Amino acid sequence: MLTISLIWGLVVALCCFFWLIVGIRRRQPGEPPLENGLIPYLGCAMQFGANPLDFLRSRQKKYGDVFTLKIAGKFVHFVIDPFSFNAVMRHGRHFDWQKFHFATSAKAFGHSSMNPVDGRTTENIHETFNKTMKGDALDSLISAMMENLQHTMLQPIAPKSNEWIKEGLYAFCYRVMFESGYLTLFGNELNAKCDKSLARQEAQRALILNAIENFKEFDKIFPALVAGLPIHVFKSAYSARENLAKDLLHEKLRNRNNLSDIVSLRMFLNDTLSTLNEPEKAKTHLALLWASQANTLPATFWSVYYLLRCPKAMKAATEEVNRILEQTSQKVSFDDKNICLNRHLLDDMPVLGMSDYNDG
Repeated sequence: MLTISLIWGLVVALCCFFWLIVGIRRRQPGEPPLENGLIPYLGCAMQFGANPLDFLRSRQKKYGDVFTLKIAGKFVHFVIDPFSFNAVMRHGRHFDWQKFHFATSAKAFGHSSMNPVDGRTTENIHETFNKTMKGDALDSLISAMMENLQHTMLQPIAPKSNEWIKEGLYAFCYRVMFESGYLTLFGNELNAKCDKSLARQEAQRALILNAIENFKEFDKIFPALVAGLPIHVFKSAYSARENLAKDLLHEKLRNRNNLSDIVSLRMFLNDTLSTLNEPEKAKTHLALLWASQANTLPATFWSVYYLLRCPKAMKAATEEVNRILEQTSQKVSFDDKNICLNRHLLDDMPVLGMSDYNDG
């Protein structure tokens, strides 16, 4: 018995020694600081997955703005300084962004590769977005977004209550922008102007609120998924992702009103040009949802926060809005008459930064 234990001990010791010699990558001259982690293959994966933001902050303090971590068998370079973005992009010819985007989407959202080279689809994603998200194609999207924004902000959170409801600024921005964006892309289950059924309105609100909670849970671990950790490590996030995808199945989307052009076109192309199964098709729509919300939500909060904290900025923004409303003979009201601004009017609002939306 002692001999067997001794043999196993020697085997483990030899494996560890072999890993120390071969498995640990050494930092080469000119390379950023490198951390292999303590666990073979996983490296820093467990620490990174537990709390990505805090872990990266601790490594930034230790190594500076640029460093390399071994995560799930891969060496991932991190550039923490946002002002280094342009310097990195100047070397864009050395990066295969398209391959990275396809691989990351498949890994994070759980669908097969959308790269035509891999043979699961012949759709040109870039062409699809150009057709539906640029130029004149934006007009219908802008109109729907404005209508949904006003409907979301003006409808009562609790229809049965006449009391004011307090809500944090971040929660308010998150709820309004998520609901507006979700309805703009994927339509709604009822016509808000015609259907006055309180039960149906509450059912739709419940669907949106549930989607918000699932999105938060999934988005929380997204950096870990991009780094290479399998989503099954995060049970609640996996469940959240699957629940989000269920609501985006084609059979459900076909029953919704006012689908956006991009979702309608992608549904058609998924059905005719791909061999994806139904859950995978839904997960490609989830990728679109995440892309539309992940940066928009925090950006909206910080924009509103800055406006509220800076009287000069608020004054300039208010004057700009009043100028546009006066120019179009419109006014703010709490009835069913929405404010409507077209793409050219939004281009004429530099203070609020609307002129950049065409690149989004």
